[in-house]
Amino acid sequence: MMGEQQVISDEIFPPVDQDKTIKQVRRFLDKKLPQAVRASGHSVADLKSPSMDGMPKSAPAGNSAEDRITRRLYAEQIVRQTIQAMARCDHECQEILDRLYLQGYSDTMCYMDIGYSKTQYFDRWKPLAMLQFAQSYYLEDLNIYQNRTQTGL
Repeated sequence: MMGEQQVISDEIFPPVDQDKTIKQVRRFLDKKLPQAVRASGHSVADLKSPSMDGMPKSAPAGNSAEDRITRRLYAEQIVRQTIQAMARCDHECQEILDRLYLQGYSDTMCYMDIGYSKTQYFDRWKPLAMLQFAQSYYLEDLNIYQNRTQTGL
């Protein structure tokens, strides 16, 4: 019975390659998130605000207006989903992700502000924050699974 439960668990939650997943999340947060913020035409603070209507403030003109609007709305969705994924993480991980990727702290500023030692931060808390983010981000699967060449189930 126990072996059967493990097989079912591995099918639903396949084992994650933690090192590769952490690299994938860092690449997403370091590269894709800033691009999405710029493409959205808003600041992260604007997109965190619940009063935002989600619509672009000016309608671009030209033949590619629809494509630009679509890209802008998708970029906004990436940022909103990123913020929501961070909110689904444990409190300690939220603090790290928020400081690093929404407030622009350096790693040193982050661990000093929160009160972790450098070793605690780099060996435990930051990797945990990256893994929790990968589990919590629903717009695309950021996990890299063991014994698989691609992400996804």
